[in-house]
Formats: sequence, C-alpha cells, structure tokens
Amino acid sequence: MSPRRHRGMLLLVLCWVLIAACTAQPTTPTGGSRPVDTSARAMLGDLRTLDPCTLTDTEALQRFGAVSNAGTVSLDYCLLHVKPDDGTLVQLAVGELAGPDSSRPGDPVVQRGALRIAQNAPVPGHCTRQVRFGDGVSLQVSADLLGGEPGAGLCGIADAGAESVADAVQQGRAGHRDYPPNSLALVDPCTVLDTAAVNQVPGLEEARPRPAVGGHQCSWGEQSADSPRVQLQHTAGEPPRILHGAAVEEQVDGRPTVLSVVGGDPRVPLCSAETPHIPFGTVAGQVEVAQLVVAVPGETGPDACAYARGLARLAWPSLPPANP
Repeated sequence: MSPRRHRGMLLLVLCWVLIAACTAQPTTPTGGSRPVDTSARAMLGDLRTLDPCTLTDTEALQRFGAVSNAGTVSLDYCLLHVKPDDGTLVQLAVGELAGPDSSRPGDPVVQRGALRIAQNAPVPGHCTRQVRFGDGVSLQVSADLLGGEPGAGLCGIADAGAESVADAVQQGRAGHRDYPPNSLALVDPCTVLDTAAVNQVPGLEEARPRPAVGGHQCSWGEQSADSPRVQLQHTAGEPPRILHGAAVEEQVDGRPTVLSVVGGDPRVPLCSAETPHIPFGTVAGQVEVAQLVVAVPGETGPDACAYARGLARLAWPSLPPANP
C-alpha cells in the first residue's frame, strides 16, 4: 500500500468508526416556513458518491498558513495540508461520515445554521470536530500534527474546516463524483465478503457485518486493538505496492494482490490484502483499491496474512470486473 494510504488505513483501523446509517428523517423549523429536512441524505444526496473535497474552503484556511491538497488516500475524506508560519505541518481530513454512536455526551456543541458542530476534546497532536445532521449522522473534520512542535492552533484549524463544511452543505455546494458502473464506490463491501467465511477466523465465530455510513467500508468484530477483527474497504489512491520485507505480491483469484504485515513487523498480527481496480479521478496513476485488513491477536503477522489471503480468494470474485 502507499505510505499515505497506509497512514490513513492505520487511523481507520485504530478508530474503527464503522456504524450503520440512521434512517430517520428529522426536520428543523425555519422561522414559520416549512420544516427543513436536515438528515445527511437529504442535505448531501447519495452518500456513496459524495465528493468531500467540494465541502472544503481553502480560502477560509489560508489565514492559518499555506494550504495544499495532500492527494487522494480515501473515497470517504478529502486530505489537505496546512503549513502555518511557525514551521509546523498540519493534516486536515474532511468528510468521514459516522453514525450516532460516534457522538460523545458532554462535548460542547455550537449551532451553525440548521446544523450543529460538536467539539471533541483535543488530545496532543489531534483535534476533531463533528458536523452533526438531524438524523444523528456526523461528518468529521480532523486536524493532525504531522511535523513540528505541538501548539494551540490545531483546534482553530479544525473549527474553520467544520464551519466551512456546514456552510457548504447548507448552501447546496455538496458535489458528487461521476463513477462508472463498475466502480467499487457503488458496491457495498458487506455484500462482497461472505460473513460465513469471516466466522472461520478465530474469535469471530459470531461476528456480524457492520456497514459504514458512507457505504465504502464493512467490519466484523469488536472495535478494539486487542480483539480479532476484519475490515473490507473500497478506497482509492496510488496502486498497492511492496514497501518492506514483510510484504509480497501474488495473484489471488486472477487479481494482482499485495499481502503486507501492517508496519512490517512479523510479530504484529495485523495484515492487509490490497488489489487495484479501475483508474480513479483525473490524476494519472491513481486507482480504486479493494483493501482487506485482518487482525488475529495472539498469532503472528504471517498467520494474519494467511487468513487475509483466504478471505481475499473468496471476496475478489465478487468485485465488479475491471474491464466489463
């Protein structure tokens, strides 16, 4: 996997915010006029095709420093780099959707038009804001310190990003990507991998699929670092490649697949299997990627890769053809 998608994947694996979308359709009165539907689907449209980069406002962020696009590492969020004058480097991730369970009681909440912005308590080097819709779905904006000494500016950048998102949504500026019929973005990963196969992984005998709100991820197992778990996500960016000695490329059901112990340490029981799909976006060389991650605590990285290889053999045939 690419270094950037590797970093993004690790954050996803650690966070595991993979919750089913709420289907309620709440409304918000607008001063005597007809109530406004503030559900995520009503305000954003088809969540599978949402282009999160259309919700960002680089001009609003430029007061913090130089702003640049950090490239594609996910279908679910837009990645920006902000370089303040103090020499730090901040990464801003905009667009990850989460369900109602991501809300933390007690977090301060401020109103922004018909939407609300929850201010999660910051931790060193990280600050998150959640733009909440009326159905409980949240769109996350996270600022992470990539370089330099920790300062007090992370949450200011996250605040500006979240306010820009809320404004863009309410002004009808949420854009969508035009995916071809055989795009991974249009395929529910929960239908690609048979749960009966996942149940063969030790510790996941009773696991059931948990779809993500955006429709590009599915997970099985408890969301903790010491629990067995499986995740299948459809993502995009640079093609998978070998980055260290604990990785190998091979053909799995006719698809080129990179099997890699995450982090390169064979003692870590976490392995990914990635296969490229069709070209993605307008940047040459970018592709859609199906990424399967397997964790089997108590075993080794090669053991985890054996399970990942076996599950990939069962999942890849259910992917849409690259050349229909």
